[in-house]
Amino acid sequence: MSSLARMLAVLDLFDESAAWTAEAIAQRLAISLPTGYRYVRELSDSGLLRRDAGGTYVLGPRVIELDHRIRVGDPLIIASQQAMRDLADETGCDAVLATIYGQNIVTVHHEAGSERISASFGRGRRMPPFRGMMSRNILSALPRARLKKLHEAAAGQARAEPFARDFETLLAEMRRIRRAGYCVTYGELDPGLVGIGVPLASPEHRIIASLGLIIGKQRYAAFDEKRLATMIRAAADRVIANLPLPAGDGPPVTQARAARAQSGYNHRLETT
Repeated sequence: MSSLARMLAVLDLFDESAAWTAEAIAQRLAISLPTGYRYVRELSDSGLLRRDAGGTYVLGPRVIELDHRIRVGDPLIIASQQAMRDLADETGCDAVLATIYGQNIVTVHHEAGSERISASFGRGRRMPPFRGMMSRNILSALPRARLKKLHEAAAGQARAEPFARDFETLLAEMRRIRRAGYCVTYGELDPGLVGIGVPLASPEHRIIASLGLIIGKQRYAAFDEKRLATMIRAAADRVIANLPLPAGDGPPVTQARAARAQSGYNHRLETT
């Protein structure tokens, strides 16, 4: 593991505890104490950590600065905001968007609906890779090799879920989701809540994500499931249509082109 990867691992520790000493960081990461002190000093100098009382360190103000920058500068979030706001207003449900980096699935945007539910995995939360409709939709859009790598890396979590207990069983579930075009889960992350969503994938934008709704079980019973899935799919197509292409890659994506790209991507996935 490189020094940069180890320093980033220091930041990952703050999901477990709000404050760490340099000694505890060194012990947790199995590095020497001088190295632990060097990491927290460099992270503090950059504003990613801040020294607090009792020789502890907490996340620093630069994290908030970066959060602001991603809210106003991430093309996926910018392209999603209005479509998600409209979806939340029309259904009264919470609209959520998640994406994947490395082997981690994270909620990156959330628009609250009128139902005012309380979900555990809101914006900024890393999600279990094999639980919840957001994770399942993203898994269904991954190329086979990447899906297998994630399955092997999180083997313990995968074995705990019947649909992912082995790779062939996982593949069968992913094919089922791709055929249906959407995924529904009941109470997997929060008792009493239903998640329904669709894969949101665009190879030309290098994006694999999931767009969905979080709904109370009683309210969900009043909806027509397929109509709800169609509404989410339409919102996902709007997001893809709103995404800018990299410079030199041609004109903006149209709604029809977005639908063709999604259809073609689903076909390629189905044949892997």
